[in-house]
Amino acid sequence: MKLRRRNFLHLAAGAGQMVFPPPKEALIPRAQNFALTDRTKTGEPDMAAFQEVFRRSGIDERRSPPGMVVPFGGSNIVALIDPGRKLKVDPNPHALGIKEIDGADTLRRVMQARDTFSEPDIDPQLRAASLPTTFNGDARFFEINGRIKPIGFPGLEVVARSAGRKIEAKLHVVVLPEIKIKVAFRNVMVPGSGGAPAFHAKKPCNEQDELLTMNNIWRPQANIRFERVPSDWLVIDDSQAAVKQDLATATGMKDASLATFPDVIDVEKLKGFFVKHKVQGAHLTIFCVDKVWSNGGPANGSFARSLDLAFISSQRGPNTSAHESGHFLGYYSKSASKPWDSQGHTLETDPKTGKENRAEDIKMLMRGGGAGWKIPFNLVKEFRDFPG
Repeated sequence: MKLRRRNFLHLAAGAGQMVFPPPKEALIPRAQNFALTDRTKTGEPDMAAFQEVFRRSGIDERRSPPGMVVPFGGSNIVALIDPGRKLKVDPNPHALGIKEIDGADTLRRVMQARDTFSEPDIDPQLRAASLPTTFNGDARFFEINGRIKPIGFPGLEVVARSAGRKIEAKLHVVVLPEIKIKVAFRNVMVPGSGGAPAFHAKKPCNEQDELLTMNNIWRPQANIRFERVPSDWLVIDDSQAAVKQDLATATGMKDASLATFPDVIDVEKLKGFFVKHKVQGAHLTIFCVDKVWSNGGPANGSFARSLDLAFISSQRGPNTSAHESGHFLGYYSKSASKPWDSQGHTLETDPKTGKENRAEDIKMLMRGGGAGWKIPFNLVKEFRDFPG
């Protein structure tokens, strides 16, 4: 399936002799289920509940109560399923601005998003993570404004009450200041025909496309924005003695004259070579190469822990840079009860059977076997401790 280039944010909101099985995201998976189990969504709600309007827009309705990210100085919208349309949402004027908005206009935008993500040429994984639900007449829509003050985790509880003051639905809201991460992309070049520099990767990266996708994922769901640091392509000429020596030093070769730059980049062996080529002023440098080998197997991408550099391959998916950025950010988490150590991958499971919930897991950004698009609310705080 071909992935169309659109701004989905506004619609939602001998190394060469290695044998390559189907590539995956690097690093060993560790099963973590970030959906709380005391509420299981089974279709149209038959009772009052807060619910996301546009997918991957910063609302996680799979946890109980649902969690919502609002950017400090901005706003987000949420649906309230209100059979009978009689509930009152507490205003919380000391911390949040909450107002009901035009349902007709919101439903029109939802239908536009459904039409877009229902088109046959949309990537199935993107469709699974982005296709909005269908709302009935019980849905009301609220804009929650975060212009008063930041609110950290676990968030401020917003409630919908009946006329008798009984709480019928809850929502946890965090208001997060923007975090800016400076990122540089470097296509690796090697001598080609006639000695002219040629791309190492069969599929070089377009840094603008990579950046757009990263921000479409991270800004609405975690209020983290990536800024591009301009950089030159990295030319590696292994006919030069200095380059041979650097390669030999990184790989432990005794005879530097035999060192060559490989077709397959073994991250553990070569990360010491690439660390010298990080871009000054960038928090994270991402190198684009043809093939990546990490933790004993081929990978779409890989992050070198503690070195602030990552690799993406020609076999990468549209979200590989965003996924590796998650490993980078997660490395800096200071959470005392850290549910995920940033090394492995998340795994969504069925709360009743404990088995993989494929329909949900395929949506997740930090899953193994091909990154998705969604960041669970309970994981957002793990990405926001980067010291800058």
